[in-house]
Amino acid sequence: MEDKKTFYRLGRYILVCFLGGMLLTGGFVAVTDPFYHYHAPWLGIPIVLDNAVYQTAGAARNLPYDSAIVGTSMTENFHTGWFDGELGWKTMKLSYSGARTDDLKAIFQQIFVRERKYIFMDINAYQLTGESTSPYVDRPEYLYDENLWNDYQYVFSHDVLVLGLDRVLKALKGVADNVDSAYTWEEDNLFGRKTALDSCRYTKELMLEAKKKREEGGAVAALSQGTLDEKLRVCRENLENILPFIEGHEDTEFVIEIPPYSMLYWEQEVLKGELEDTVAIYRYAIETLLSYENVKIYYFQDEEELITNLENYRDPSHHRPEYNRYIFECIRDGRNLLTRENYEGHLTHMYELARDFDYETLWAP
Repeated sequence: MEDKKTFYRLGRYILVCFLGGMLLTGGFVAVTDPFYHYHAPWLGIPIVLDNAVYQTAGAARNLPYDSAIVGTSMTENFHTGWFDGELGWKTMKLSYSGARTDDLKAIFQQIFVRERKYIFMDINAYQLTGESTSPYVDRPEYLYDENLWNDYQYVFSHDVLVLGLDRVLKALKGVADNVDSAYTWEEDNLFGRKTALDSCRYTKELMLEAKKKREEGGAVAALSQGTLDEKLRVCRENLENILPFIEGHEDTEFVIEIPPYSMLYWEQEVLKGELEDTVAIYRYAIETLLSYENVKIYYFQDEEELITNLENYRDPSHHRPEYNRYIFECIRDGRNLLTRENYEGHLTHMYELARDFDYETLWAP
């Protein structure tokens, strides 16, 4: 009998210790909250943004800001301090590398739990032509929904506990917020002509081989993903992930940049036989977005001096960070703004430049 009592006492002790440990762990995570799932930082803990997939939802809901930088890796080298200091915004960077429109939809749902003054974002062809219901990577939906019952995946996570401890140590060391420089990749050695060419050398070889086979077989010289009408339907579906937020928040100004891709990108579009369709997709998106009074679009694709110099790039699309500053200054000063009167001229210029460019000059020794 005594053995049974001892066994039960031991069992209760272990259970109490287990539940107490879980309570302490969950409570510590809820207080330090490194993903900002419940609240902005307490107790002098700095805002550290270093994991967009897991932090963006909570940051969008709970951190203090009235305007946001949203979008892909093309927006990561913008600094919030530029917008705050020169435009009077109170900005949070919510960039999400590789973001598709399904990701943007999920992020906007968190951003607009409150009204915002400005949204700065980019639009890229891959976002307009990809599957509109597919995220870039699987999102941790328990951080995006309002269901408390699945939050155990957060509050009892060993990795999140370690991050919470790290945030406390950062606070004790006096580490500052990194909101201004979050997600930046600005090292000079990432860029240059050789780096850009090497990034797409193999892709070009494959495209040339495929093009040769198509031509020898008498096939249409395009790696088409369907007719233009089908592509425009997909484009429409992707825009429909964004347009409800533009329509539903008329007092929010959406400032959209169309980034300057290098001529290596346009060479690939030519080799695929997709140049005309790509320009047509941009045309459709621009015409649609310009129909809203609270949208401004700034166009940088046909910046000829920039996009023909591969020293400015690390791959076909990603440019040096000094051009993020240049783009910001254009927006600040109202330059490169598309209107209903001038957008067609910019698209025609880009199309003709890409169609007629001597791409071999890019590859010449």
